[in-house]
Amino acid sequence: MQFKTDKRSLKTRKAIKLAFLKILKTKDISEINITEITNSANINRNSFYTHYKSINNILDDINTDICNYVGKILERHPYSDMINNPYLIINEFSRVVANNNYIAEYLIFSKSSNKLVRKLKNSICDKFYQSYLNTVDRADPMARYMINYVISGVFEMYYVWFTEGKQASLDEVGKQVSKLILSGTSSL
Repeated sequence: MQFKTDKRSLKTRKAIKLAFLKILKTKDISEINITEITNSANINRNSFYTHYKSINNILDDINTDICNYVGKILERHPYSDMINNPYLIINEFSRVVANNNYIAEYLIFSKSSNKLVRKLKNSICDKFYQSYLNTVDRADPMARYMINYVISGVFEMYYVWFTEGKQASLDEVGKQVSKLILSGTSSL
């Protein structure tokens, strides 16, 4: 679906996505209706249909947002960043999480996000593994396992941070996890 990009359209789409995700926290996607979304977003049905054909289109739009954020970050960081300074990558992901709570909450709290989370993990792992292969003469057979382990740990860090009340700053947690990654990846 082609979207308008003027500020008002972007604001309306964001309101729809936020309303949808707010409702998705308490209901399965099959139980959500457009009236609930429009009421929560404080818009009328016509505005909804100007931007989306269905509830599933909202979910597709959110998934696209997430994939775009992740893709842009991964384009800027080769495998060497994960080995030499993982904080660079974690810090960028943390900024996306902090500035887009609705995305993080969707990934963490929604049953509908399980496939997307798996897809994101696999995509990130594949990207770093390919980058790793480009930096070595002979691949270590353990590299793919280590990369998957590290990426899964970072995803789990965000999950725990959100679900356990954000007891430390995300920056502080990111720095500690980066230290762990540095000590763990030194074997590669």
